Order: sequence, then C-alpha cells, then structure tokens
Amino acid sequence: MELTYLGTATLAIRIGETRFLTDPVFDALGSTYDFGLWFTPRSWFASEKRYETPVSPASLGRFDAVLLSHDHHADNLDIAGRALVADEARVAQVITTVPSARRLARPMESKDAPGRGLGLGTRAVGLAPGARTRVGPLTITTVVARHGPSYAPQVHEVTGFVIDVDDGPRVWISGDTVMFPALEARLAELRRERSVDLAVVHCGAVGFPHALGFRRARFTFDATEAIAACRLLDAKTIVPIHRSGWAHFQQPESDLRGAFAAAGLEERTRFLELGSTLAL
Repeated sequence: MELTYLGTATLAIRIGETRFLTDPVFDALGSTYDFGLWFTPRSWFASEKRYETPVSPASLGRFDAVLLSHDHHADNLDIAGRALVADEARVAQVITTVPSARRLARPMESKDAPGRGLGLGTRAVGLAPGARTRVGPLTITTVVARHGPSYAPQVHEVTGFVIDVDDGPRVWISGDTVMFPALEARLAELRRERSVDLAVVHCGAVGFPHALGFRRARFTFDATEAIAACRLLDAKTIVPIHRSGWAHFQQPESDLRGAFAAAGLEERTRFLELGSTLAL
C-alpha cells in the first residue's frame, strides 16, 4: 500500500493494482471560498487556501474510485477537483454520501460551484452509513460522521470510510467529523471486528469564530478527539491529514504534533509532508 499526500484531505492511495483518490483539492494558492449557505454573510464563513498543491491533476493518471467525504465544501472538492472527477476517462466512480451522489449525478450547470451537479449519473455512488460496495478486491464501507454541532445545516451529509482488503489490511478514513456517541460506538465496533492497520484522521479543529451562533463551534477533530479516535481503534499506524493550509483551520499543526507526542503515539504517527509518499 502507498499513500501520497497532496494537501488538505487529498491522498492518492494505491492498494495493489487499485488506485483511489480522496477529497480532491487542486485549486491555486490564494483561492477563496464561502463555506456558508447562500443567505449567510460571506464574512462569517469565508476561507482561503494557503498552500500550493505539489502536483497537477493531469499528472496523476486514472483512479478506480474517488472516496469523497462530501461534495459541498471546497476544501474537500474544489473546482479543479470537480473537473477531475467529471472526466470519466480519469475517474471510474465517486463513492460518497447519498445527498452528495444525488447532487453530483445531476447535469452540469453553466457555472460550476461546490454542491452543484457534475453530470456523473450512475458514476456517483451514494451509500448510507454502514452500506458497502466493492472496488476490485476491496470492500468499501461507509462510516457514520457528523460535520460539526448537531444544529448545523447539512451536518450529517458527510461520511468516513473503511477499506477492507481481501486477505489484507484494514484502513479507516475519518472524513470531516467531530466525535459524537454514534461514531464512538462504531469505532469500538470496528476494533472488535478486526484490527485497524491504518487510521487516516481529518484534523484541523475547523471553526468560524466570526459566524453568529457558531463562534465556539467546531466542525472537525481537534487533537484531543483525533487521539481519542485512534485509541478507540488501537490503530497500528496513524496519518493525520486535513490539518493545515486553510484560514478556517483553528488548531496550529505544531499543537497537533505536540499532542500526539505527549499522548505516547509519536512512534505510530506519520505526518506526511506535501508530495511525500508513505509505503506500508
């Protein structure tokens, strides 16, 4: 298995001959987006991409599937990422939530934006939490997630994934989520089923301190929750991603690294640099 880190939550993953891409983000350094709904002031939920993706989408080749946490936020699927997944010659299918698949299946509109149709049709595969599908010799199962406080709009339109390789390793990808009882229970269940060889955790402690009603809300794991999740799974190897590079990420990466070291997980944890590859 090889993982190449391309920034935010974007990983190019090769397991045997099967290739995946997670949450494709390729827009230029300095790109800005509004993560709020249409009626909220832009200043509340605006953010900026603060790194240059180390490769172009054109250099990546073809993928058997994209594993997409959700389609409606640009730090998980931006305009360049959308162009990639829209190209049937480059991406065979997109595995995601039911709402995201429904939106992506719709015809492409004249002006593209996160959350709009991409004309994927049946290439957009929507799975409810706990549902599964096959990609080559691998089973992909969706895992419950919650992208923020329970009162936030579209809070459950997000998913994590478990990849089970036939006679091989198990990988958990958290997706954008906070810790909540249903996820705690599912992680404990995963550990009872079989060992988790690799945990890919979305961190960053995403927040929008200028947004009325959400000033203290958090939308992804902070270090404490990421560590708790990895301990619940007793994961053999941990790869924190979605940890820096955007203005709305509230926890400095140095704090995240320090917390994993203080928790005694430093030897299991791999902080991949942009463009670097981890072979397992």
